[in-house]
Amino acid sequence: MQCVKIKGTTKITGLLGNPVKHSISPLIHNHAFSSLGLDFCYIPLGCEPDQLENLIRTLRALKFAGANVTIPYKSDVVPFCDELSELSRLTGTVNTLYMRENKLCGTTTDGEGFLAALREDNVDPRGKNIVILGNGGTSRTLAMILAHEKIPASLTLIGRNSSKVQPLADEVTEKTGFSVQTGTFDDCESAKLFSQADIVVNCTPVGMNRNEPLSPLKIEQMHPNGYYFDAIYNPAETPYLVQAKQIGARGQNGLRMLLLQGLASFQYWTGTTAPVELFNLNELLAAIEGK
Repeated sequence: MQCVKIKGTTKITGLLGNPVKHSISPLIHNHAFSSLGLDFCYIPLGCEPDQLENLIRTLRALKFAGANVTIPYKSDVVPFCDELSELSRLTGTVNTLYMRENKLCGTTTDGEGFLAALREDNVDPRGKNIVILGNGGTSRTLAMILAHEKIPASLTLIGRNSSKVQPLADEVTEKTGFSVQTGTFDDCESAKLFSQADIVVNCTPVGMNRNEPLSPLKIEQMHPNGYYFDAIYNPAETPYLVQAKQIGARGQNGLRMLLLQGLASFQYWTGTTAPVELFNLNELLAAIEGK
């Protein structure tokens, strides 16, 4: 991985969140800036919630080029934006800040990263039966984007508690005009949905804890013709993905999604496309595991 050389003319980008010390985004972006000979740098911008407004003002004053936004501020930065993309208005979240004509603009590239990750693995989600596990922020964003663009044949949100997942499905349906089904992990209807699912996306944190090797699905709820995507990228092979492999199904973790949503943000800041070929996923994985 290459490193940038900072000069007096270097434009600033970074990662806004709390915490940010675990992130490999600085490694990704600084390698891309250096490889393409761009006079930019990317730094961690961790701050406490009561300092968020001050930090945004500081970034404006410094004429920064932009930033990624991560947990817990994807919704909190929305009121500070002068302009929001249609997707951010739908999701109520921003993962990318950028400047345009002295205005602070916000958008989200999470969905773009997800869809690009599928394409990289030769998976076409159009016309497929898609099931999303979980009802948190990532589930919300992906559901909104899939429904807004009318990509699947059917879209189902599965949660542990119907009282939490149903309001999200209702909101997605109301905002996009695309009917979203719901279910819980163990009800009888969900068993049928799982058997018919072409793509199942895990957006729960289940599987992230190495000390508790759990999967959000039982292996009997999976089938060999399904494609199993896990938004988790550390560990690289979660129990959910291990189960998919055991039954002969394909899938991938969230590392490629992380990379590709970052490269979509990169284009907003620089006006330049960073080829995915600049990166070796095994090197990025090693960097993650080394943190």
